[in-house]
Amino acid sequence: MNTDHSIDAAERGQKKAGKRIIFALLLCLGAGPGFAAPGAAAARPDGVKLELFFEPLDGEGWQLFFLADTVQRRLGAAGLKVYPLVAKDKDGHFSAKRGEPELAEALRLAVLVRSYPGKLLSYLGARSMSPAADGWRDAAVFAGINPDELERRVAADGQAALAAAAARATGAGISATTLLVDGKPYEGSRRLMSLYEAVNAALPAARRIAPPAGYKPRPKAPPPGFWVVLSSGMKKNEALVGAFDRYFEDIKPSVLDYDSAERAGKFPRLDYAPAYIIAATPDARARLEKELQAGVFKEADGYLVYEDRQGRGFYASRAVKENTLELFVMSECPFGVSAENAVLAAEKDGLLPPGLKLEIHFIGDAKKSTATAAGGWEFSSLHGEPEWRENARQLFISSRFPEKFKTYLLERNKDIKSPDWEKAAKAAGIDAAAVAAGAGEAADMLAGDFAKTTALGINSSPTFVLGGRAVMMGLGELVKTPGYEKIPAPGQTGAGCNK
Repeated sequence: MNTDHSIDAAERGQKKAGKRIIFALLLCLGAGPGFAAPGAAAARPDGVKLELFFEPLDGEGWQLFFLADTVQRRLGAAGLKVYPLVAKDKDGHFSAKRGEPELAEALRLAVLVRSYPGKLLSYLGARSMSPAADGWRDAAVFAGINPDELERRVAADGQAALAAAAARATGAGISATTLLVDGKPYEGSRRLMSLYEAVNAALPAARRIAPPAGYKPRPKAPPPGFWVVLSSGMKKNEALVGAFDRYFEDIKPSVLDYDSAERAGKFPRLDYAPAYIIAATPDARARLEKELQAGVFKEADGYLVYEDRQGRGFYASRAVKENTLELFVMSECPFGVSAENAVLAAEKDGLLPPGLKLEIHFIGDAKKSTATAAGGWEFSSLHGEPEWRENARQLFISSRFPEKFKTYLLERNKDIKSPDWEKAAKAAGIDAAAVAAGAGEAADMLAGDFAKTTALGINSSPTFVLGGRAVMMGLGELVKTPGYEKIPAPGQTGAGCNK
């Protein structure tokens, strides 16, 4: 995402990824104001306890909230509590995957849980309809809370409240978005009636709601075969599994390790992991017709393959690049700039593996043109023409002045939006006139670099590729990798700019 801090910003960032837009839309179905009216039902002593743990800017968590809130209001005998999920580093500091906006919302939710438990669901319902960065104030007023008082409580008690919420999650063994039904994780379909039936069945017999008179459920079509192929260090993306479930009710994946003999025998030509694979039955092809037309899936050997490029990944068929770290960025992306600065600082301080080679590549699009102003190319970049021109300059400098490139990059990143790139060149001892004269050659370099990045399917800045194959989206993922834990991570390590 860029600087959009709305409740579903992470989902919208994913939806910008080229041909994957149609399928990505499914990840946030239900995440909208039409699906949940605010309200809170008191849990009865003999009812069912629902507890939702989620990241406050995560679309999957919001979808579960809408479902759970709707179910608890209908059943009456079911109560619902919501707790924010955050991470805690070795120094005891809290952080959130989507940066400071998510952490701020987590603090507010933790205080609501502790100080305003009866108004929490009203706040969340209103917050879903007020997704702007300051929409929490309207949500607070709607829930009957003075937003200034809430802000004061967050400042005074937020850390302690968040620690209590984190301890509750840890005590329940929860580290990812989870809905508990009487203390047990809900593993059913992310559909309203599936959750409704599960909660209704968990109620005491006297509290259950019978189906309408004469109602007979329609038989469900059996789902097609479904496999998830993961490599070392990867986790199944429950939001994606939920997206497939919206096409094929009650579909359950078989999880295979990329290095297993079963995977090699069943999917020998797999290029990338994680991969979500559906048997290409006539019914599956019919239900996924639009996505197939849009190129969302690859087809091979009677299967439809969706490559999940949202987190950690593995280029199975790409050549190994020993002791090489590739960093893919947009030169004016603030998250990319922070990642560059952090990696270069770690290199200077000897915190990276010895002898590591760092390569910087760029994200954007290029096509041939009859115009000559850009060397025969037409370029597009998320942050506009100044960005792709800076991309080209950096490629040229790294090729013609390799020993001075990192100095230039650090100087340029001090004020990347400034048009005065010559100032950084001068500070690095680079002949600015030579760089300007090489604009045509730089354009050809940029076109080639864009083509390589596009072929890899990389759309998010920053993205790291280690050793030619291991893919990590965001600095927060890189610092989890052995040998890179000491990189000084800036704020909002899980965020990025998406093409």
